[in-house]
Amino acid sequence: MNEKTIEAKLKKAVEASGGLCWKLVCPGTIGVPDRICLMRNRAVFVELKVPGQKPRPIQQRRMNQLRQQGFVTLVVDSVDGIQEVLDALHAA
Repeated sequence: MNEKTIEAKLKKAVEASGGLCWKLVCPGTIGVPDRICLMRNRAVFVELKVPGQKPRPIQQRRMNQLRQQGFVTLVVDSVDGIQEVLDALHAA
């Protein structure tokens, strides 16, 4: 399965749950996660990968910067990984 397919399924699942799943583009800053998923005062940053692929060092650095600011960041490399995003968005 390719990254684009996983990304489309993530977007569909988040929107079906009542949330937003926006493509994240930050001109001038490389390595930012692919998507920001939003639902009821929650934000989850998602880096999408093909199965088994790991984030590049700059992507890992950006995710660590976001975590240090208190945000949830996840790497999703399969359709099964989408549930972790939904769980984080629904966390109490």
